[in-house]
Amino acid sequence: MIASVRRGAAWRAALTGLVATALGAGCARPAPDVAGGDFALIDQDSTAFNLASLRGKVVLVFFGYSHCPDVCPTTLSKLSSVARRLGDQRSGMKVVYVSVDPPRDTPSVLKADLGNFDLDAVGLTGTREDIDRVVAMYGAKYEIVPTPQSAAGYTVSHSTTLYMLDQRGKVVETFPYEATADEITDAVKSLLSP
Repeated sequence: MIASVRRGAAWRAALTGLVATALGAGCARPAPDVAGGDFALIDQDSTAFNLASLRGKVVLVFFGYSHCPDVCPTTLSKLSSVARRLGDQRSGMKVVYVSVDPPRDTPSVLKADLGNFDLDAVGLTGTREDIDRVVAMYGAKYEIVPTPQSAAGYTVSHSTTLYMLDQRGKVVETFPYEATADEITDAVKSLLSP
């Protein structure tokens, strides 16, 4: 267990270094090395969802989980601000929130979580194998970190990158966690402009 916790600490340190490198290059960055792609999972209404159904919209994809104490609710709040700033253009954007904690993030849990935010978003879950395929497609990372001293029993350390897909479903930019609502809004508007 100590080795697992140490691996988690090393992974978080490496992630922090990657974020710092990304920040040195500017907040938004092109994403030619992120393959992305279409995938199918189960949404917060317990129905099959396919990413291809969002063609024609700018899509913001991120990976997280409902028990996340800080990063995920902050990201959802930031994206709610982006939606408000888009005004009449907000219907051209959709947020896709992929859970990396499928045992706890049932469709009803995701629905309740998303209900706390003023945002056109879909929460997705599935089998661990399905989630792992999507995580690999986008180059995201996560690790289950045991916390035997807590009631939850574990937490999930995960990457915090936000992926922006254009209307054809191609990943065109990524944003680090530190990106501002204004920076994300400007990038979305640039794709929504005629």
